[in-house]
Amino acid sequence: MRDDVIQAERQALRALCQGTPQGSVLELAKRFLKDYRWRNPLNAPLFETLAGLKTSSLDVLRAELPALLTRRGFPDLPWEDLFAPHGLTMAEAEELMRHLQEL
Repeated sequence: MRDDVIQAERQALRALCQGTPQGSVLELAKRFLKDYRWRNPLNAPLFETLAGLKTSSLDVLRAELPALLTRRGFPDLPWEDLFAPHGLTMAEAEELMRHLQEL
């Protein structure tokens, strides 16, 4: 179960980074995951950094994320896979985040 939850967390973070074909999931993530206890502790600073961004530009996010993580004291966090395709629709991303919130 733990591996499934950690994979679901990464899938949610991918959707947060990339949005869905229907648009950004930032507001969903803030609503459902703001108090979530991340099972992989490395995902918490990633979420906090992503949730605090003021841009939804994928190019800007990809360029800025390593520096933002370094400034927060996490220079070695694995972030590259956050830009791998996730294949979620807005409804699926919301369902995933609701599921994580309920854990």
